[in-house]
Amino acid sequence: MKKIFILILMLLMPVCVYAGKKMMTEQEFTLSFVERLKVSIPDSKFKIVSNLRINTKDINGYELNIFLDNAYDVYRSGTREFDLIYDDQLASINNQRAVFSNNDVKSIFPVLKPRDYIENAKKQLQEAGYDKEEMPFYYEKVNEDIYKMFVFDSQDSMRFVSPDDVKEHGITESISSIASTNMERYYEGLGAKMNEVDTKGNGRIWMFSADENYEASILTVFGYLELSMQEDDSDLIVFVPARNIALIVKANDSKAIQAASILAAQWYNELGYAISPYGYINQNGKWLRFQP
Repeated sequence: MKKIFILILMLLMPVCVYAGKKMMTEQEFTLSFVERLKVSIPDSKFKIVSNLRINTKDINGYELNIFLDNAYDVYRSGTREFDLIYDDQLASINNQRAVFSNNDVKSIFPVLKPRDYIENAKKQLQEAGYDKEEMPFYYEKVNEDIYKMFVFDSQDSMRFVSPDDVKEHGITESISSIASTNMERYYEGLGAKMNEVDTKGNGRIWMFSADENYEASILTVFGYLELSMQEDDSDLIVFVPARNIALIVKANDSKAIQAASILAAQWYNELGYAISPYGYINQNGKWLRFQP
């Protein structure tokens, strides 16, 4: 019985010791990160955008938005010391800086495609005698309706990223976050906006306006979307009926949801580059089809 008691006491000791320390607030945590980053990466400039969000830019034009939400959650849980959490984040930032030194990687953007697009492409390639195991384009599943593909987008051309491209650049695990970072940077440079739609009293609907090519891709940059809609804490529902259309409504606005659903269904059937007639809500980092 004594051994069991000693074992329990030993297991509790790290928790008790950690609990004795004053827990940093989100603001203090962010400030501590910035001060350390300035020492670790002196050739970059760091700006606090908000609690747990930092923007960095270096002399070579590299830019990155750093989100510390997950890092702070780990810190609050007491399972990992601040120094170790910082080292993890620093390693990730340095890795992304190295990757983004490649101009090809800087030009990778995410594009959304309906499930039928992928299925039809596979069928057509098989009918044409394509016998390789890997498809000639790289893609990831977003949900049951939508897939995410990637393109190299330059001033002169645009082409799909292939599995070979992903392997060559060593970005198998990071292509999604890289493309999202590029997309967010592109939106900010473009001056993309949220314009409220006149619904004649049928709730509040916003239409995202970018360049007529990447509006729907806002689904890939949830942090940017949240910052663009900082009115209250309501969950957001996003409709992406076509490549150049993105409608955003609040989950607690039933009139707006109904009106946006009607518009999305109409545009999905009428416009080119259709994606989906449904609305989607982000739950734990995943876009799920919204069920009223």
